[in-house]
Amino acid sequence: MSSSKEQLENNVCSKLKNDLVCEAFKKVDRKLFVPRQFVDFAYLDEAISLDKSSSISQPSLVADMINLLELKGRERVLEIGTASGYSAAILSLCTREVDTIEIDSELAEKAREKLQSLGFNNITVHTGDGSAGLPSKAPFDGIVVAAAAKEIPKALIDQLKEGGRIVIPIQIEGSDMQELVLGTKRKNHLTTKPITVVKFVPLV
Repeated sequence: MSSSKEQLENNVCSKLKNDLVCEAFKKVDRKLFVPRQFVDFAYLDEAISLDKSSSISQPSLVADMINLLELKGRERVLEIGTASGYSAAILSLCTREVDTIEIDSELAEKAREKLQSLGFNNITVHTGDGSAGLPSKAPFDGIVVAAAAKEIPKALIDQLKEGGRIVIPIQIEGSDMQELVLGTKRKNHLTTKPITVVKFVPLV
């Protein structure tokens, strides 16, 4: 089973409403962010393992989650779960500034080196507990979380701007799956709505 970069881009972009996200998706070559042994699978719409506790999400899900933020190009966004840096790279082309947090220091360093070598200069990679967010850089216009939580961490809600949006997988009780949730902050209150069922590693 194989797929070309063009096929993947066409399939993903056909479902996106935001041209900014589509163009960013096309500019970031997923093959540059997958482990060498998996390059033949880079353009399949499937998750790819990085190690025992982390993976690169399927491309369509990455694009969908970014799309839900409704970015215009001048926002500041926080990403939780850097992994290989693939999602952060796409985000960086849709925003003014991206801060991304990875709990695995080795993964964070690899992503930092990769993103810098490719010229993504508006991304800062941090090592730490994503559930605590990044208070020193808050507030954010958008937050996207690539790890599953039992509930939306209050710290992340607090670090969201008025009118800001958060996209996060919330664990479904009694299941190994999660519900992807979109939250919008209005008058210091977060209104949420379910989007789809997904599967992510836990937010540690």
